[in-house]
Amino acid sequence: MSSKISSATPEFRGAIDRTLVGVVLSLCGFGLMAVYSASAPEAQQFFQDSTALLRKQTIFFVIGLFSMFTISRYDYRRLKKFAWPLAIASLFLLCLTLVPGLSVTTMGSTRWLCLGPLQFQPSEMCKVATIILLASGLSKYFWWHRQIFCRIAVVLIMAAIVVKQPDLGTASMIMSSLLILIFASGTNSLLLLASLAGGATLVWHHIQKTPYQMARIETWLNPYLHPQKEGWNIIQAQYAIASGGIWGLGFGRSLQKLYYLPVQHADFIFAVVAEEFGLVGCSLIVGLFALFGYHGFKAALAARTLFGRFLAIGITSAICTQAMVNMMVTTGLLPVTGITLPFISYGGTSIVITLSMVGILLSVSRDRGVLAEDEEHDLQHPAERLA
Repeated sequence: MSSKISSATPEFRGAIDRTLVGVVLSLCGFGLMAVYSASAPEAQQFFQDSTALLRKQTIFFVIGLFSMFTISRYDYRRLKKFAWPLAIASLFLLCLTLVPGLSVTTMGSTRWLCLGPLQFQPSEMCKVATIILLASGLSKYFWWHRQIFCRIAVVLIMAAIVVKQPDLGTASMIMSSLLILIFASGTNSLLLLASLAGGATLVWHHIQKTPYQMARIETWLNPYLHPQKEGWNIIQAQYAIASGGIWGLGFGRSLQKLYYLPVQHADFIFAVVAEEFGLVGCSLIVGLFALFGYHGFKAALAARTLFGRFLAIGITSAICTQAMVNMMVTTGLLPVTGITLPFISYGGTSIVITLSMVGILLSVSRDRGVLAEDEEHDLQHPAERLA
């Protein structure tokens, strides 16, 4: 009997999840405030305009918002036919970052492609391409089917190229989506743990051969080992968090953003939030991400198709995991990775892709209701369908 499973195509219906939209808009609004406050001194120095980076971020936010609402009205089931084209296009663009002259190198990492006045990160596209590719495959095939192995191979190639850029943090996010979706599909837990252990061993071997990454591990364990070099980021972030206290210093009054805290409007923007809004502001952001996760997984449980369930799990997990990693890095619980805070940090590609992913999640959340008898088949695991 073939491992491939045919699926029904139920009617697409339902209202948009307004709570989820409200949470996302709240995070983005908070993010625009934080970007303005964190980037103002640097923007004033380089562009003689304290709102320069805020205006750029606002433009990309509007583009992302348009993408989110447009995609939310689109039947997510039609994304299956774009799974392979999107993955191949993302892989191709990712390969272009390795071509001298086409890519842009910033802070020692070649992550960007330049198209005229615009720069974008193909690795951000790889995040959503990974989720759609795996969700479409796992909703039709057993996890041990050759089709799944082909899709896993593509994802591994993406991650390997991202590591080559180098960008170990984004590669880790891509791999986390892979592991979460494979786990959600019912893969044997022992096999998954063995794969995780093997992957961790390879990562550790790579870190040991990469001096700057090894230095990050050492300074994570003891930031004051190299306080003027690798330990500077963590120390300044901790100063900012400690200065904020419970209520914070007030909007725009951060001192660490004044050329002490590195990449303060992107990777370490959570430290600026902690300094200006204190524990209360940080708790609000954590609470909003928790609420986002709750409604995301609620949409997954209410999904009327297995493909929709995998999409919702993958998107919700990817965004919440990235947020958690960024906040743990800022507070010194994890080594510095270069991971941004979703919805909050400055970055055009990031905000557009993240809001587009939310659009897919909203599309899944619209597809809910009581299942008809002929629709129950679409939510069954492949093994249950063959039973």
